[in-house]
Amino acid sequence: MLCTRLLFCALLGSALPIHAFIKLTPETAGAFDRYVQLTETKMNTDLQSQHFLRVAGTPELRAKLRAGELHIESVTTLDNGKKIKVTGGLIHHWVGAMFIPNGTVAGLRAAVRDYDNFKAWYKPEVIESKQIAHAGDEDDVFLRLYEKLLRVVVLNTNYHVRYSVLDPQRAHVTSHSTRIAELKDSKNPGSDEEPIGNDSGIIWRFNWYWRFEQADGGVYAEWEMISLSRELPFALRWIFKGFAEELPKESVMNTLRGTKAAVAGQTATRN
Repeated sequence: MLCTRLLFCALLGSALPIHAFIKLTPETAGAFDRYVQLTETKMNTDLQSQHFLRVAGTPELRAKLRAGELHIESVTTLDNGKKIKVTGGLIHHWVGAMFIPNGTVAGLRAAVRDYDNFKAWYKPEVIESKQIAHAGDEDDVFLRLYEKLLRVVVLNTNYHVRYSVLDPQRAHVTSHSTRIAELKDSKNPGSDEEPIGNDSGIIWRFNWYWRFEQADGGVYAEWEMISLSRELPFALRWIFKGFAEELPKESVMNTLRGTKAAVAGQTATRN
């Protein structure tokens, strides 16, 4: 499910001679927090408006989604018209949209809350998944993430997830990472972890958001992610420019397809 390929492409240098770990600074974390605050303020403003869906709001795009297309694009939140400077880090912000014929908001919510099966629907990027706490419409979730490009990286990650239903036709989900730790030995799930925030910087922060709107005989679903990784050394940026453009699209696409498969699995189980 998760965009580890997007984040890994920014860190390919970690498999090269620049393997030295880097520390997440308060300035970098603060810039990410500011970015998230501005983005979520905009999201919350749009909840009760005609802009509830970020990208799937136009008739033209809705028609394409109903025809089976997936829409994926990168987006940027500005601060008073200017980009937020993130010294020592990179913010990745992407959104993808799809349409599920005959789907329901309740069905989507059940699918994205079926944490034990995340490792089935979102493999190979999710290799372990489980719910660790539950209280009403809020959950705490553990996911172990796997990525193999130039080398294997495995991360233990925790999230706090909140579900909100606006009305029978609309719902949204907010998930914030609460802990991300890189394993020292990627081949051993029980191995020690690198110090949090002092590692290869593959993923330091990772938030994701769902929006569901039931209409036109199905459900429009959007998945949005905002993540933070270390900054790629300047001398290597041009080398991996192509990966940075293509891998995020692939990861968001895998998330959308995995969720559609999860909905289908929920439906098959009920029948």
